[in-house]
Amino acid sequence: MISSEARSINRQKEPGAVASPASSDLAPHLVVFIACCCILAGALILTPADPATHFMQLGRVPIPQICIFRNLTGLPCPGCGLSRSIVEAMHGDVVMSLAYHRLGLLALVYIFLQFIYRLGLIVIPKWWTRIFRFGKFLNQGIIVLGILFMLNWILTLSLTGS
Repeated sequence: MISSEARSINRQKEPGAVASPASSDLAPHLVVFIACCCILAGALILTPADPATHFMQLGRVPIPQICIFRNLTGLPCPGCGLSRSIVEAMHGDVVMSLAYHRLGLLALVYIFLQFIYRLGLIVIPKWWTRIFRFGKFLNQGIIVLGILFMLNWILTLSLTGS
């Protein structure tokens, strides 16, 4: 079975060039694009958290926190507060966004960059060669973001005394 990368390499016209993708190669990009759309749209649809309960709302329906890790261990997980942080940032409240999660804004910027990159690949396939390196940068960025989340989690646990 030939991988999608091998098909892309076989379609290259000159050595070292990145060929534009076939429609089957766009499937993973479409999945990430749809996920980014859902996150960004969900953050706009949800109402920022009520300061008294810290519950976000969908219309008038409160959405309670459902962190399985926190419910099982009593400790915050590396992403605790991230949804509320992204919703607050999308509604323009940067201070509350940072209060809910220190890396919420950075995660939102990363999601937005993924959205733009995938949109470019899907809508304008001619850009494939121009923005291919940007995609590699984003792939490396998720590793850096993961490390930052773990460091932030360690800091949070040490500050709360857990």
